[in-house]
Amino acid sequence: MRRAVPKKRNHLTVPLTIGEVRTGLLLTSTAVSADTATELLTTVPGLPVRTRQRPIRYAWSPEQLTGVDCSALLAERREVRVVGTPATRLSLTDGRILQAGTHATLRHDSAGRRRPWAHYLAQPGVLEVLGRASEESLAAGFLRGPVIPTVLDLGAVNARALDDVQRSALLDHSPSFRSRQTKLRWTAESSAGRPEVTFMLGADGLRTVRLRAEEPDPRTLADFCADLALHDWLLSTLLDIVDRAVARARPPAELIGMLRPGIDHLVHAWMPAARVSRTLDYIWQELDLRSGFSLQWQKTVERIRDQLSVGLVEALKSFNGTTRERA
Repeated sequence: MRRAVPKKRNHLTVPLTIGEVRTGLLLTSTAVSADTATELLTTVPGLPVRTRQRPIRYAWSPEQLTGVDCSALLAERREVRVVGTPATRLSLTDGRILQAGTHATLRHDSAGRRRPWAHYLAQPGVLEVLGRASEESLAAGFLRGPVIPTVLDLGAVNARALDDVQRSALLDHSPSFRSRQTKLRWTAESSAGRPEVTFMLGADGLRTVRLRAEEPDPRTLADFCADLALHDWLLSTLLDIVDRAVARARPPAELIGMLRPGIDHLVHAWMPAARVSRTLDYIWQELDLRSGFSLQWQKTVERIRDQLSVGLVEALKSFNGTTRERA
């Protein structure tokens, strides 16, 4: 008897949400006030910027829609047309860490034809797929990234949103320390089975996340990935500060000066999952356990404090020796 071979899926059968988050330091020498943060994040006239004071100062903009009509890259290196309105949100943590996140939920258009823009505007944060493509192929193609200008690029949407804020006359454009921007590209598929998350570090500051969970709300999934991106940036930036400071022998005062930004501006911002929905908190815990995020953070903070202690002792010895010579 011939065994029936299951047909390969060629269209979306479960919800698939895609997104990208860019994280970096606000171009200012001091943390901005709540009022300034509100002014910086006012992107949609008439819609309020929301703020929170606990457990750390946090402000986030209303979602802004961007109309797109382009191709999406598939795993098999062909393309499919997508049309819709990805949603972008800006946020500011502790008055100095700026993020832009854009996400969209992909849906198959059964009609298979381009509709008037009114149809897509009535579905904010949704991209309709005009053609045959499975969620597996769409997810793999998106995580690989855009290769030509006509392919969907949510990172470019984020870059424009960040540039608008960073150019503001409200900022002095003199950050208190050097840092690099990071990019986290993610996909989330609805799954009734065991939740899964895969986190990978790539080149040029790119991180990719593949998430499978029962959580159906795209905004909740986007918030989870934004929180992950924030803490990945904090850890990466703190490691960069330490690496630059201890790359060679330095006078105690210089060493202390290079390490201080980590203590002054970053350490208190480490609060994993503080803004993550309880429905996804267990995934954070599993990822943290496997990746060692919190463990590496703790060890790096201890290393900074040890270096500061040694630097202070050496500085005091040098000061006392100079004092005795003058006496």
